[in-house]
Amino acid sequence: MICDKINNWEIYFKNDLFQEIFNELSSINIHTPDGVYQNNADYYFKVMSYSTQMAPTIIESHRREVDIQVLLSGVERIKLYDFQHVDITQSYKEETDCQFYRETGEPYSIIDLTPGYMAVFFQQDIHHPQFAINNHISSLKKIVIKVNAKLFTS
Repeated sequence: MICDKINNWEIYFKNDLFQEIFNELSSINIHTPDGVYQNNADYYFKVMSYSTQMAPTIIESHRREVDIQVLLSGVERIKLYDFQHVDITQSYKEETDCQFYRETGEPYSIIDLTPGYMAVFFQQDIHHPQFAINNHISSLKKIVIKVNAKLFTS
């Protein structure tokens, strides 16, 4: 997991394709309609709007893709678990690149994502997003950049 300012992306991402990804990211704004935007076989953008919750239920991990999550508006708490503190509730499905869980123990980390920052979740990062911060429900505009995991190993 990486959590840092978006402007620091070059510290972490050395593949030349990331220049293209972060250039495209800068063209997405609060007025971009929700949807999936794909101009390259190795990555795509999911633009979404939703409200945080007091007790969200989505706990997931991915095998093929790495998530780079960015907020355009709102604030969101995201909890991270290791495999010892979750049980699988839905086995991995290739078509959605998701495996789902329920928590059985405490998270090993909690981040509060705000605009201007990014959170990067790799295959081992079981993430539990959509939490309200300080009991305050927040309306979010969020971008999840889904990047082929192979780009991180070459």
